Amino acid sequence: MPSTALVTGCSSGIGYETARALLDEGWRVYATARDRDRPGLERLADRGADIAALDLTEPEAPGRVVSRIREEAGGVDCLVNNAGYGQFGPVEDVPTRLLERQFAVHCFGPHRLIRAVLPGMRERGRGRIVNVTSAADRLALAGIGGYTASKWALASLSDALRQELSETEIAVVVVQPGIVATPFYDRALAAVEDAAASAESPRPDADGATPDHDPTTAARRNVTVVGSDGNTDLYRILERLRAVEGGGPFVNEPERVAETVREAATARTPDTHYRVGPVPLLGSLYGTLVPATIRDRLTRLGIRLAASEPVLDLLERRTPDAAPDRYPRGDR
Repeated sequence: MPSTALVTGCSSGIGYETARALLDEGWRVYATARDRDRPGLERLADRGADIAALDLTEPEAPGRVVSRIREEAGGVDCLVNNAGYGQFGPVEDVPTRLLERQFAVHCFGPHRLIRAVLPGMRERGRGRIVNVTSAADRLALAGIGGYTASKWALASLSDALRQELSETEIAVVVVQPGIVATPFYDRALAAVEDAAASAESPRPDADGATPDHDPTTAARRNVTVVGSDGNTDLYRILERLRAVEGGGPFVNEPERVAETVREAATARTPDTHYRVGPVPLLGSLYGTLVPATIRDRLTRLGIRLAASEPVLDLLERRTPDAAPDRYPRGDR
C-alpha cells in the first residue's frame, strides 16, 4: 500500500507542485484547498490525486478531512502544512479580524491538522509533519508584520513539537521557501488594499468612540518606525509586489521548493530545517547578528530607497501583466 500524504494549499504554486512531486513518487495524495473547484485541483485529480475542500479558518474542517482519509486510506503518513497567504499592510492599519484570519490559516489550522493526524501516526509508530514557513519566520519586517508574526508562530510551534516527539519515529520538519514566483502576491495585494481601506475608516479611540480617522495623521504617528513619509512609502512599495512573479535574482520557482518539500517528506533521516535558496539564511543571519537598532535604521533607509521613483519604475517594468498559466490561481 502506498504512503498517504495530506497537502494543503494545492490550488497553485508550492502546494500544487508538491502534490505533483509526491504523486510522481508513487504516493497517494490528498490535495486540498479552500475551493475544490479550482483548476489546479482539477489538474491534480487528472493525475490521480484525491481532492478535498479544506478551509483552515473553519475549526471543524481539519478533523473532517483527516477522518475521511482514515476511512479511505488508513490514515495520514505525511502532513504538509503549506496553505498560506500574505496579510500585508502596516500593523496600525490591519484590522484585528484580518490578523486573526492570518493566524487561523498559518497557525491554528495547521495546529488542528497536527492534532488530528498525530493519534494515527502514534498508533502506526511513524509519521512525518512538514510545515512550510517563510524566509521571514524569525525576522520582523515593516509592512508585513501580520504575515511574519503568524509564520513565526508556526515555526516556534514546529520546534516545540519536534522536541516533544523526539523519542518517537514521527519527524517534524520546517521548510523555509524564501521568495517564490507564484500568484501568492496577487492575494497579498488584495490584503494590502484591505489594510489601506481600514486606514480610512473610523476606529475606536481610548474611550471606545469612533471619530473620523485621518490616514495621513495615522501615518505621521509612525515616523519613528518607517521614516518621515509614514506609511505612504510602504504602500507604494507593497503595491508593486507582483514584480516578484516575473522572477529575478533570489526568486525561486515553486518546483524548486516542492522538490525540497518532497525531500523533507521522504528522506529516511530528514533535517530539522530546510532552506530554499540564499534568502532564508541571509534573513536568519541578519536577524541574529545585526542589533535591532541598526536593523531599524536600515529598514528606514531601505523603505526610502525602495519607494524612490527609479526603483518603483523598475519594479513597474518587471511586473507581469498576468501570472504564468502554469501557476493556476490560488492560495500560494
